[in-house]
Amino acid sequence: MNRTDLINLKVKHGIFGVGVITEISGNYLIIKFATGESKFVYPDAFEKFISADDEAVQAEIIGEIKNKKLAAEAQQQAAEEAHKAEEKLCAAERQSIPIKRNRRNIEDGFDPDYNVKHLARQPILTYQQVEDQFGIKIAGFGRGINRTQSTVALISSVDKKKTGFVYHDHWTPDGDYMYSGEGKTGNQQMTLGNKVIVDAERDGKIIHLFVKFSPQEYYYQGIFSLKDYTYEDDKDESGNVRKKYKFRSRKQHLEG
Repeated sequence: MNRTDLINLKVKHGIFGVGVITEISGNYLIIKFATGESKFVYPDAFEKFISADDEAVQAEIIGEIKNKKLAAEAQQQAAEEAHKAEEKLCAAERQSIPIKRNRRNIEDGFDPDYNVKHLARQPILTYQQVEDQFGIKIAGFGRGINRTQSTVALISSVDKKKTGFVYHDHWTPDGDYMYSGEGKTGNQQMTLGNKVIVDAERDGKIIHLFVKFSPQEYYYQGIFSLKDYTYEDDKDESGNVRKKYKFRSRKQHLEG
């Protein structure tokens, strides 16, 4: 609810009686009663201490409180699931056998602006392990924005023919990851997977990042959060200039 609409709203208190909201300061409401002014936390106070004289307003605020609690519970559940996923991946890392690569060094074939030094080299999972552990179904050549009720799995895929990255994904010099939006041709839209990335924090979803070299080589990069994004000119797969989203994500370091 728009807090400015609460100004001059009549409320009832079990002890102070009828009052009027005269001011809003941060998360606090200043209410003037016949006995003087009192300060209450918004919206929590409407659940236990005060009630709006307007029943429709009261119902809307109670709904806001319930949604706030549900969001907090969803975030807690997502954090617990993310921690479990981290534990599974640590176990997989301990059990994994180093894979022999055809290239002499993993750095071979990358331009300096990819900043490959930030690429985590372990754990390496197969596509089947990724599907099983993260509850997703990998489609097509592997890249994509995969979502479940509690997670978003971003897969950045190497284009071996061009010895580069599809969609021009790359690390920044300071270690953030630039992940290009969904849509191969034409202007990308803020729908489907692109919207899922933007709404992940609000929806309590944890973002996981993988860099895929082959169906047997998914390099898990960890848990990330969206820092910001841009909508800028870039070429599509046909070489035509179009608008594309670029999401800047930062790795999160979980405690415990």
